[in-house]
Amino acid sequence: MRYSEMTAKETVTIARLKTRQLKMLLGVMFAFSGPVLVAAPVPVPVPVPVPVPVLANQPESAASITLSDQVEFVTKLALIQGHLWVAAQLVEADQMTLAAKHAKHPAQEVYQELLPFFAATDAPGFAQELEHMSGQFGVSTGGAFEHAYEQVMAAIDNIVANQRLNSLANFRVAKNLVAQALVEYRAGLQSGVIVDLQEYQDARGFVQIAEKFIQRCEASIAREALLMQVAAAKQLWPSLNPQEPVNADAELLVAIGNRLEAELRSTN
Repeated sequence: MRYSEMTAKETVTIARLKTRQLKMLLGVMFAFSGPVLVAAPVPVPVPVPVPVPVLANQPESAASITLSDQVEFVTKLALIQGHLWVAAQLVEADQMTLAAKHAKHPAQEVYQELLPFFAATDAPGFAQELEHMSGQFGVSTGGAFEHAYEQVMAAIDNIVANQRLNSLANFRVAKNLVAQALVEYRAGLQSGVIVDLQEYQDARGFVQIAEKFIQRCEASIAREALLMQVAAAKQLWPSLNPQEPVNADAELLVAIGNRLEAELRSTN
């Protein structure tokens, strides 16, 4: 019988028996007949249920996940890759403090958003690889980080490949990345002056990964024109840590987003 199921009478009876036994034991040990102090019962902690994250439309299995869910999932994966690409570039430039901000952010925050998608798509996840890579800062050389970085990027690439997105879905992911890059760029750079370096850098990473998704759309006639636009847009970042004002126009990103939108509409 569990303690919680005992009646009040049974509880009192057991308590009295335990008290008598304790008195007898103390009497034998110390031959002391004085009063005995009995410790108050320690409350048993009640486990608190941990909420499990779920998708908005709660697909029950990989077979029931929608294309919209897949695009959202892959977009989140791509955003992580954008952060990590920036981190790798900064490590190569020996700017370890700046690099750490981009490498550790996905591990601490963004990865948690992927958990329901992993469950819905039976994807393996890459928490160990990500944690290992994030732990390289301050304890190893750039070469060790590069190896760990490549492992994380390869793990993400495998998950993305298993989603088997068509050209339309790849364009949607690219559009999402470019849209986020535009938001970050405008927040990071105002009137040629960098006001938030990390967001300015994030935008560059998102454009880099968007280019990969556009490259996968080999059957699209818009592919080459889009890649040319992306190449031109990279000039918005003369470097990842410019020391002088940046004379650039974010409309280049707007133009890429508009062309992607037009391509999506033409295929619907």
